[in-house]
Amino acid sequence: MTSIAQQVWSVIEKDVIIKRAIERGVVSSKNLAVYLSKKGVHASSDAIISAIRRYNPSKTDAAFEKARKVIGKSEDIRITTNIIEIAVEKTEQTQQLLQKAISLVDYNKGDVLLMIQGEKSIKVIINDKNKEKIMNLFSKKSIIHIEKDLAEINIQLSDEAVKTPGIVATLTTELMVNNIPMFEIMSCVPELLLFVKKKDVVKAYELLFKLCGQ
Repeated sequence: MTSIAQQVWSVIEKDVIIKRAIERGVVSSKNLAVYLSKKGVHASSDAIISAIRRYNPSKTDAAFEKARKVIGKSEDIRITTNIIEIAVEKTEQTQQLLQKAISLVDYNKGDVLLMIQGEKSIKVIINDKNKEKIMNLFSKKSIIHIEKDLAEINIQLSDEAVKTPGIVATLTTELMVNNIPMFEIMSCVPELLLFVKKKDVVKAYELLFKLCGQ
């Protein structure tokens, strides 16, 4: 028979938001006990609270803490707004046309042109101002989807980050617990690029800036 403590700890271990809240000491044991009771832990409030107080964070928490310290050594974090993502069918023709896209942007002026290739599609991330030039390369039929109003957050990580487990998980968890959807993520060491909606970028920047500057 599973003990009350085991039931409580099992629910906590499966919920990253609760784990982070306990780790930071920002959750009320009484309120959490009420929540766990609703989640199916059948015991008195006192018994659940006792189990919460005896909960010992796993090794995962230590890994997150180490990752946070390494992220805190980041050298810079920047934002680029007015970004769009165009998904096109992956065919021999579209791959040839994408080679022409490079000549249509001006890297010297800070233009963005990034490509992510999957098995069935290719995503092109560009500045909104270059949308028409890039889209005119492809037929309407070959364009699968266009995601507008994105923003790029570019984090310049330290060299140590490359060898540290949990860097991406720590950053993306911070966005997740604050209800910020992430549309793309890519890296070009030591840079890590995160793409969110423009309406969320200020909040996302503030959260990640705190991590990168701690």
